[in-house]
Amino acid sequence: MKDAAGLGTFSLCDGLITPKGKAMRCGSVIARIAIPPTPRPYGDHRAYCLFYSQNKCRKCTARCPAGAISEAGHDKTLCRNFIFETIAPFTKSRFGIESYGCGLCQTRVPCDSRIPAAENAP
Repeated sequence: MKDAAGLGTFSLCDGLITPKGKAMRCGSVIARIAIPPTPRPYGDHRAYCLFYSQNKCRKCTARCPAGAISEAGHDKTLCRNFIFETIAPFTKSRFGIESYGCGLCQTRVPCDSRIPAAENAP
């Protein structure tokens, strides 16, 4: 996967960083139509992530309660297990709702609401 149709680039925790940030959920639609390619304002599929572009930040690593994010990337199995073994049972028993996500790595980080500027990197 090179990028997501010109919408943004990927972070250390695999979040899609867009001009509006990565604190969001998105989906896709498949259609049989011809659309011209969107120009990419970046040259690398991880260009907006301060870890990959500047070797700085890693705020998403500290935000992950499962320890599923490291310099090696996002351990999807560890993340999934935490969601289904810890978060889902807690929200069901405490609030009576089904829950299938966490998202803490997507919030309170430099890229949560914008493409982070390198000069503001921690």
